[in-house]
Amino acid sequence: MRVLIAYYSRTGVTRKTCSAVADVLRSLDDSIEVQVEEIEDRTDRSGARGYLAGGKDAMLRRPTEIGPVEAEVGSFDLVVIGTPVWAWTCAPAPRTFCEQFAQQIDRAAFVATMGGSGDRGAFKALAECCGVEPLATLTLLEKHVKSDDEENYRGRIEEFARELATKAGGQ
Repeated sequence: MRVLIAYYSRTGVTRKTCSAVADVLRSLDDSIEVQVEEIEDRTDRSGARGYLAGGKDAMLRRPTEIGPVEAEVGSFDLVVIGTPVWAWTCAPAPRTFCEQFAQQIDRAAFVATMGGSGDRGAFKALAECCGVEPLATLTLLEKHVKSDDEENYRGRIEEFARELATKAGGQ
């Protein structure tokens, strides 16, 4: 099974989460090939101004310009899309990725990292943009990922990875 994990991360929390998902998937079975790709938002989202503009763009469902994607998205059995939750929806970069590659995504799963709430809105937006319902979803709170206390999140990542391997492994 070939899995692409494509994510956007402004602060590193979603990056850390998606990297852990990739590590666990690789450890489950030698036949699982995982490629990780960071979605580059060409809009400057740094600082307070970037944070506020990003939330507004997310709320208004505005696309953004993303950097080139190296992976051949359509060649993967499963595409896992990671996003921070901004304004109760997905960030603009994962939204744009899904819109650009929707025709190449047959099966997807979603990962959301958030401060407190909004994961359902983010998952709904990603499903609409990709045109597929997710095989599985994973939500982690930012404070748990930042704490480096693996008890708060490692078990949930392992459960998510096992669910993906079971549901998507029948290739």
